[in-house]
Amino acid sequence: MEDDDAFPEFDDEFPEFDEDDEDDDEEPEDGPEALEPAAFPEGAQEDRVRAAALMVVRYCSLLLPVVATPWFGPVRNCLIRAHGTAELLLREGYGPDGAVGAFDIGLTRWILKGVTELPEAARRPEESVDGQRELARAAYDVVADPADEERFAEACALAERLAGPEFVAEERELRARDLAELAEAREGGREPDTEALWARADAFAGRYADRLRTELRAAGHHIGEEMTDFPVPVTERGADTVRHIVAALAGRFGVSEEEARVRVFAYFADWDLTDESEVGDLDHIGHQTPEEWAGRIYLGLEFHEVGPAADLSGHEPWPLPE
Repeated sequence: MEDDDAFPEFDDEFPEFDEDDEDDDEEPEDGPEALEPAAFPEGAQEDRVRAAALMVVRYCSLLLPVVATPWFGPVRNCLIRAHGTAELLLREGYGPDGAVGAFDIGLTRWILKGVTELPEAARRPEESVDGQRELARAAYDVVADPADEERFAEACALAERLAGPEFVAEERELRARDLAELAEAREGGREPDTEALWARADAFAGRYADRLRTELRAAGHHIGEEMTDFPVPVTERGADTVRHIVAALAGRFGVSEEEARVRVFAYFADWDLTDESEVGDLDHIGHQTPEEWAGRIYLGLEFHEVGPAADLSGHEPWPLPE
């Protein structure tokens, strides 16, 4: 998928499973869960898959672009992954001839499931953010099993709950219009105007996310803005790398975005964030996850000491750079 570089923590190789293994019918415990059924959806089932993806676009954009938030990296990244996969599914297609295949859906479902299993202290539950994760899981269940109309109804109900009184009527109208246009295109033997469908969903997403950010900030949550001013030269890849590390540091250790920026740029002061060569600084940074860099920069520990499950409560942060 095009956006895989945005999720370096999920780029590790997954184990291969022997087809002749006597337990091959069981879901692997440490890899993407299998996608069932094996056949890709057609007809009205395909309409439901696209409608489910549009719901993900509408409700899972809160943390886009990557910004500093109170939510631990895997929570933030799973929602971004869910949103990005849905957008690619709509624009580039899902199936043998599309950019999104069964593995992509299986991986996204596996990541969403993993976040659900994080300890509450790491997940930092918040009803609105957890609701987006629940909706994303329900939507990808629809993609995995489009023949199950109850799954689709569940996703629709979750979307309406997230919409709340302010947006619920518009949510119902958008969903009805999406399904009608998808059915009309299919019955007419043509491809639907997915760009127009996506544009409508994205416009709604912007207004919904703005409302949610306002509510979360009023509740005391610190949510940053997209970082565009850099005190050192950066390429597009360098800027994205820095954004992820700043967001991870602020979210994991509960410091302000400004403090996170100061610490990150001080740490990388002598690095070349424009060097995209195979052995350059950006390549070296990419060998660790943003969360591992955050722990290294904030606490001065080794990478193996700051994994997602590590208890870091007894460690003091390095002094704030002047």
